[in-house]
Amino acid sequence: MQLAADQIDDFKTDRKDITPPLPMVFRLLPILFYLSLVFLAVIGTLALWHNKVAADRLQATQQRVATVQQEIASTKASRAALEEQIRRSTDLEGWVLASRPLQPLVVAITRSIGPNSSIVELSLERDPETPSRLKLGLRLNTDSDKQLEKTLDAIRDMDYREISPTQTMVRGDLSYRASLVWQKPDGAQDTPASRTGQQATGP
Repeated sequence: MQLAADQIDDFKTDRKDITPPLPMVFRLLPILFYLSLVFLAVIGTLALWHNKVAADRLQATQQRVATVQQEIASTKASRAALEEQIRRSTDLEGWVLASRPLQPLVVAITRSIGPNSSIVELSLERDPETPSRLKLGLRLNTDSDKQLEKTLDAIRDMDYREISPTQTMVRGDLSYRASLVWQKPDGAQDTPASRTGQQATGP
């Protein structure tokens, strides 16, 4: 005896589900998980990119610093070489000025003395610290300061100028001390020696 299929189904009783369906929040968890993975991947990529950019900037900055340091070292070396050249030029100038003959200056001082005055003492010494300077020591027996002015004019005519002069007068003896520095006249090519020669050959 056979029963129809729809009749057999009528004998089945309805069953409740074993577990209730998941709440909506739990259903969204997988989606949130994958979204967090994507977010972390984006953040990691951005972090790597920023790290690379920072490393490139650091390397460029280090290269610039190295270049600047090289330029500073080169500038210091050039400055040291220039200062050494200036020092040598100054020493050479001092040596040239120190080698100038003193006889023309002595002759000019002697010729400047008038008939009522006389030279008691005359000294000309090279300054050991500054060879281009002369230490003048002059002691005159005179009754007037005009004789000293006349002698100083003769010294200036030889293109010398006085530095730190001192003057004392005691009982007709006039003492004068100063440092003399020779200055080349602007545009002139003559020297104290040639000036003395011109004066000697003049009337």
